[in-house]
Parts: sequence; structure tokens; C-alpha cells
Amino acid sequence: MLFDDVTASVLVSALRGYEARNVAIAGNLANSETPGYRRADVSFESTLIRAAERAHAPARSIGGRSREEAAAMVEAVSPQGTTDAVTAMRTDGSNVDPDTEMAALAQNQLAHQTVTSLLDKHLTLIRTAIIGR
Repeated sequence: MLFDDVTASVLVSALRGYEARNVAIAGNLANSETPGYRRADVSFESTLIRAAERAHAPARSIGGRSREEAAAMVEAVSPQGTTDAVTAMRTDGSNVDPDTEMAALAQNQLAHQTVTSLLDKHLTLIRTAIIGR
């Protein structure tokens, strides 16, 4: 469906998640040499996928949920911050590996760029349908 509120909501929620993860990774890098600092991360993908699947379920299985209600269900997904208490601590008490964080940052930025591009294409389709160019 061209004017799919749920698709736009999924993309916007994903952007929020990737932005929150970017902040967590930046904090990890900034505190990599702080004694006792524990690595932070953000999770949202599995929750967002489940919400999107429920929102895109056929109307007969969700009791005739409106597009707006389905989109709101996806928008309610919020990134969850976690602290890594499992990874072994270094002698200074931190468990942040700067090389791992830089790789995670690159992967997160690529995912963010991909979702941004998808949202741009979605909005371009809508604009083209409205104005015809």
C-alpha cells in the first residue's frame, strides 16, 4: 500500500533506535578508559519486528484495527538501554574494547543510513503520487 502509515512508523522507530544506539556507543568510546565503566548498548530490533508483524497482520486477525492504530502500536516501541555485566573486565575495571565499539559504530551508522534512504524513497513515492512527478 502506497500510503502505509505502518511502514513509515517502522522506519521512524528504527531511526530512533539507531540514534539511541549511536549515543550509547559514543558514551562507551568516551568512557573506554574510565575505571569501573560498564559497556552500554541499546536493543530495539526484535521488539520493533514483532510490533511491525502484529501491525501488518491481516485485519481479520486483529479485529479490524485501523491503519492509525497499527502505526501507533509500532510508534510505541522504544529503544531499551542495557549494561553489559557479562563481558570480562580489564584490569582498570572497564569492559569496553574500543576496536569492537568502532566496528559497532560503523555497523550502526550503515544501518541508520539504510533506513534513512528507505524512508526518503517512501516519502518520494508519496510525493510523486500526489504531484505526479
